[in-house]
Amino acid sequence: MQQMMKIFGVLVLVLSAGAVQAQNTKVAVVDTALVFQKMPQRDRVANKLKGEFASRVKEVKKLEADGRRFIEKQQKDMAFMNDDQKASAQKKLNEMQGSYVQKRRKLEQDQARRESEERQKMLKSIQSAVTQITQSQGIDLVVERGAVIHVSPSLDITQQVISRVSK
Repeated sequence: MQQMMKIFGVLVLVLSAGAVQAQNTKVAVVDTALVFQKMPQRDRVANKLKGEFASRVKEVKKLEADGRRFIEKQQKDMAFMNDDQKASAQKKLNEMQGSYVQKRRKLEQDQARRESEERQKMLKSIQSAVTQITQSQGIDLVVERGAVIHVSPSLDITQQVISRVSK
């Protein structure tokens, strides 16, 4: 029983020390999704990527339009075609479709990769801003806004982060 009281006493001491330390901990919250939305770089990056892929997008759209026109033409001419012509038209359509699918898939993959690269750059910028703010204000812990149910507006550093990344 004596040993049980000692263990209980030590446990209370450890927990109370943790509570005292927690009282001195400065916590902040940041809404990174909102920061992403408000970043002026976001529009510049979107325009940059649009320009980067414009010619390829145009090429894929042209292949799609060519395929539609070819199908429409073949449907009109189908009644007048012999079996060899039909087979040849089907083969050409399959080749066109294969080329279109391959180029579209490659374009989508490349766009996704580049978007991810640019998103990572913006995330690094956000991380840097958060680090600068936490260091200047002595903040010990920053939590993502989506991870908390309620937060006092005084703990939210989102606007500060937006201001910092907007420079």
